[in-house]
Amino acid sequence: MHADTMHQDDDAASRRELSLVPQQPPHIEGLVVDRLLGVGGRSSVWLVHRRNTGPSTVTWVGEDPPRTLALKVPLKVARSAPPLRSAQRELEAMLPLMHGHLVRPWGVGRTSAGQAGLLLQPFTAGSLAQLQRSVGVLSAGECVTALSPVAQALAHLHESGAAHGDVTAANVLLTPEGRPALGDLGDSILLGMDSVHGTPESDVQSLAAVAWRCLTGREPEDAERRAPLQSLVPEISDELTELLEAALSPSASQRPLAREFAADLYECATPSPLNILSAVDDHALTEVPTVLPGARLSSPEPGALKRMVRRLRKHVWGSPRRRIPKHRVLSRRA
Repeated sequence: MHADTMHQDDDAASRRELSLVPQQPPHIEGLVVDRLLGVGGRSSVWLVHRRNTGPSTVTWVGEDPPRTLALKVPLKVARSAPPLRSAQRELEAMLPLMHGHLVRPWGVGRTSAGQAGLLLQPFTAGSLAQLQRSVGVLSAGECVTALSPVAQALAHLHESGAAHGDVTAANVLLTPEGRPALGDLGDSILLGMDSVHGTPESDVQSLAAVAWRCLTGREPEDAERRAPLQSLVPEISDELTELLEAALSPSASQRPLAREFAADLYECATPSPLNILSAVDDHALTEVPTVLPGARLSSPEPGALKRMVRRLRKHVWGSPRRRIPKHRVLSRRA
């Protein structure tokens, strides 16, 4: 796929998304809709805030929910959506799985149109997929910034006995500061939509595919037909090439664990700030912090960086090759 073809496909995807925008925002008592954040093939996401006074029909999980939230609703009424009390129990069961780079759920509600609505931690700078459509390819340093934290979140999930199942660029959400988080964890089940099953190994393979597209602008083909990464992006290091090839291996047993992928990816390049300004709309533009030209994320000296990663592996992620044979699948695909 050439760059021109990629942009044509992305433009077509953008037009499809625009055609799906609901004519009326959802209404849940106790919430005020501020604006549309985004729309996918099966759901829309709105920025909302809680009313200070008056009744509310939202069922909350956890203490002190933020005033500003993201409201995710399916584009069509789903008959299989669980009752709110059941959804609340599902959310409470998910809370121990939360991680700093997983989108946190805060509650559930029912819209006036009968749709289930999921209240989430807001990420107002869009998704990694939107960023790719705006800037084309990412540098290795930008890829580290966007995906190493996501790999850490997957490692936390996998070592808690769960899998995500739909790791895509569209599900990597961004703050105006460029902090990534993986979304769509169990959303499909809670909103009554079909879900996709996955395993820890397929999560790692999917994340490697996201990284490949970030770097090359194209989806990775099957191993037999896939061009060498360095023939597409000559400046990519041998270490990053080897990591992605291993993670894309057709043999699940040959792929690295998510925590290994996170640590190795972090060692492959110095993290660079994401070009959020190219992707956000006018509303989010005011939230983007000022970055001086040429500024980069600070990082330790190479030797110190390697020592830090080794400490992380030892004290945070445990022994280097422990696999979790049993896992829960939470699901995906919005």
